[in-house]
This record gives sequence, C-alpha cells and structure tokens, in this order.
Amino acid sequence: MQVNAIVFIDIGGTAVPAGQISITEDGRYSRCEFAYGRRYLQRKDAVAIDPVQLPLGPALMEAPEGFPLFNGVRDAAPDAWGRKLIDRESLRSQGRPATEAEFLLVSQSGNRIGALRFGPTPVAVGPVLPLQIDDRLTHLGDLEAFQDLVDRLEPDRPLPPRFIDFLAPGTDLGGARPKGTVTIDGFPHLVKFGLSRDRYNMAAVEAGCLDLCEMAGIPTCARQVIRVGDRDALVLRRFDREEGEGGVRRRHMISALTLLGAHESDRGLSGYADLYDGLRRHAVSGDHGEAVFRRMVMNVLCGNTDDHYRNTALLLTERGRYELSPLYDVTPTLQSLGARNLFLHLGRAGAGREATLENAVAAGPSLGLRPERAERIVNDLSEMVGARWRETLRSRGASEQDLEMVANSFSEAGRRVGADATPEP
Repeated sequence: MQVNAIVFIDIGGTAVPAGQISITEDGRYSRCEFAYGRRYLQRKDAVAIDPVQLPLGPALMEAPEGFPLFNGVRDAAPDAWGRKLIDRESLRSQGRPATEAEFLLVSQSGNRIGALRFGPTPVAVGPVLPLQIDDRLTHLGDLEAFQDLVDRLEPDRPLPPRFIDFLAPGTDLGGARPKGTVTIDGFPHLVKFGLSRDRYNMAAVEAGCLDLCEMAGIPTCARQVIRVGDRDALVLRRFDREEGEGGVRRRHMISALTLLGAHESDRGLSGYADLYDGLRRHAVSGDHGEAVFRRMVMNVLCGNTDDHYRNTALLLTERGRYELSPLYDVTPTLQSLGARNLFLHLGRAGAGREATLENAVAAGPSLGLRPERAERIVNDLSEMVGARWRETLRSRGASEQDLEMVANSFSEAGRRVGADATPEP
C-alpha cells in the first residue's frame, strides 16, 4: 500500500505546504520518500523539517534503510501510548492493526506535537486516509472520564462509551505513559495520568524532580499536580505552543533523535557530547556545553536512566536555528542492585554510561568545560539535591512511602568529588 500526503509546517501561525511524503508498506517492506515543493523552497523563511535527514533542496530523498519514517517527520507521530489508542480504534473500525502511515496521518486534532500537519493536497490541512480521528477539545472537567479510559485500556478491558471523545486529545503525544491534552484558560496543557500499578506517586515525584532541576538552573515548563479520581496527575504547560497574534501558535520541534540522525534502537551508541556537537551545528549561539552538562548531572543525581533521544527536544527559533526546549520527563528509575546506567554515554559515545558523579566530571571536557568548572558544578548540584530532594518531593504531595521507594535513586546526591570527595555508596 502506498500513501501520499502533503506535509505542512506552521510558519508565523499559518500552515504552509512544505512538500510531499510517500509511504509504501506491504507488511514486510517499507519505504519513505520526501521532496520539498518548488514554491516552498523559494520562500525566504523556508526551514528544513529535519536538518539532518531532510536538508533543504530540490532532490527526492529516501529515508535510510531501517527507518520507517524520516526522523523529523516521526517526531510528529505518536509514541507507544498514542499508537495503542490508534491501534484499538483501527481494530474496532477496520478489523486490523494500524499501519505506520495510519499512525502518522490518522489524527486531525490540533494536539499534534510541534508544527507539522498533513493534508491530501497543498490547498489545506485535512484527512488523508479513510481512518481518521476528528479534533476534539478536552477540559479539566473531562479528566476523570479520561482517567477511566486509561484504567480500562491498560488491562485491555472493554472501552467506555466515551472512548472516541479522547482519541484526539490522547493520540498525538509522545512517550509510553498515558497522557492527553487539556485546555486551561485557552492554552493547551499536557496531562500525565497515573496508573493503578505505579509503585510510587509518579506525578508528585516528577513534579518534585523538575523543581530540583529548576533550582539547578535548567529551564522547565510551568506545572501543577492535580487530583483526578483517586490519584494524582501532572499538568504541564506545553512548550511547543506559544501565544501569538490571532491566538495560540505551534512551534516546530525536533527530538535529539532527529538532531543526531540516530535510530530509536541505538541504545548506548551516542553520548551527551554528541548532543553538544549537534547543538553547535544547528542551534543558536550560546553556552550549550554547560546547559547539556547540567541536564546530564541532574539525571545522575535523580537516578533518571530514561534519558533517551526523545526525552530531549529542540525548538525552532525565529532565526531559523534551534534552542533546547524546557526540560521534561525526569523521574527516578527504581533499581536496587547493580550499576545504574544512563541511556546516553556520559561524554562521547563509548565513554561509559554508569551514572556516577566521577563519570559526570570526567565528561566535562568533552562538553567544553574545564575540569575544575565541571567539578564545581557537580559538587554544587549534588549538595543542593542531597539537602533538598526529600522536602521538595514532599511539597508536591509525595508520601513518606514514596520517598523511601525512590531513595536509592538519589544515592549519588550529597556526595562530593575531588579533593574532599566522599566515597561511593
């Protein structure tokens, strides 16, 4: 089966046709091709959808072998949670699982991540496939019904009658955990729901970890913990949207996966220094080395080993270059035995992934930091997190049981490295 669609990108609040994508699938083989439109290339404000795999130019481009989609386009598609919802709808309405093209194109909602949208012709954004999910808005009053959907979908129980109401708000977002978009005071927010099988209060702990990261000098998005039914949910102001003339505008966003031209299965093949190098090539001027270093150190201190490519995002600026988005998805990974390894290497690929303060300091020079500067940052942040993590998580609603559950994840916090080093636990 071959599916063709026009890719639109929002520029200045207007959906502009950028080019055509062609996706061919036959069950065993897939191919994805893309070409920018001639008129788009003539625009002075034209930007590359993907600066690595889809540079601006007239050529017909094919995704590398093993890539079902170009990374920059894949960033606009749902991840595990959204794909699960779309699969359930496809099974219900078509009697079969969804295809890769359907995962990308089925949603007509305005909740899609970033600034890309799709249509059948260059005239306007619109439905491309017979299977489609229409746009719907959800508000705070809808969240208990949304939580009920989450609870039913996890063990594959029969879905509630209002299932269709939450397809659009829930299918467009990345990540494996259940989430959706809710409109608060006219602005879209992301809601991350709790699961009955969670071993600790994820909303309270994640909010607290983001608070700690903010104390560490890292930009984060506005957030609040709210009660939905019998558990907490985390509400985050979406950073890929902004207030603009005429209302809320989309911002083009790419993941670190796109920045590095990496494959989703490339665990352990890239490091934070590779991310730094990518920023130097494609981002606005700035001290990217220290910004990346602080994020890496906070992942070590909070025991967050889920620092994969999609958990770092970049936003396109008006100058046509990228900047790091606010930090998101920082949660302790529960682990009682063995070394704690990050997804990315601390430094360059091959430097090692073990999450220790010593390894973090050693990575400093590969991120452009002098050794003494790296050591000072590590010790300052370690002291801060060690002294404040319990009270910070508690202030967001974490119970004493929650704190004990995640305590081992903070085992590096409070240690020092260098001349007055404290021994590893």
